[in-house]
Amino acid sequence: MYPFTQCTSTRTGEPLKSYQCSFSAQQAADQAKINHGRVMVAYQCERCDYWHLCPEERYTPNETCDYCTSRARVPKKLYSTEEAAQKRADCLWDERRVRLDVYPCPHQDGWHLTKSRGW
Repeated sequence: MYPFTQCTSTRTGEPLKSYQCSFSAQQAADQAKINHGRVMVAYQCERCDYWHLCPEERYTPNETCDYCTSRARVPKKLYSTEEAAQKRADCLWDERRVRLDVYPCPHQDGWHLTKSRGW
C-alpha cells in the first residue's frame, strides 16, 4: 500500500472520503442511494490505493495502456469503448475546460484521449 496522501475532488478541491476496502466503500455507496437517492460507484484509487466513491454519471473505468505514453512519458489511460473515452473527455471539459479528442489505441483494444488534433 502506498503512503497515505489525501486525494481531492477534481471538481471541488475538497478531500475525498477514503475507505480501506471495497466492502466499506460499497456500503457507503448503498447508504448514499438510500439517504440521498444518489447512485455512487466505489473504485480503488491508483494514487492512494484506498477506495473512493464517484457519481455514476461521471464514472469512467479505465486501465493503464501497456504501450502508449503521453508527451511527458506517463502511461496513457485505456478506455474499453469509444463511448467511455468520450464520456471522460466530456467530464474533463466540464471540470477543467480542457478539450480532448478520442482515438483508437494502435496497440491494444481500446481508446485514448489526446489534446493533439490528428493524433
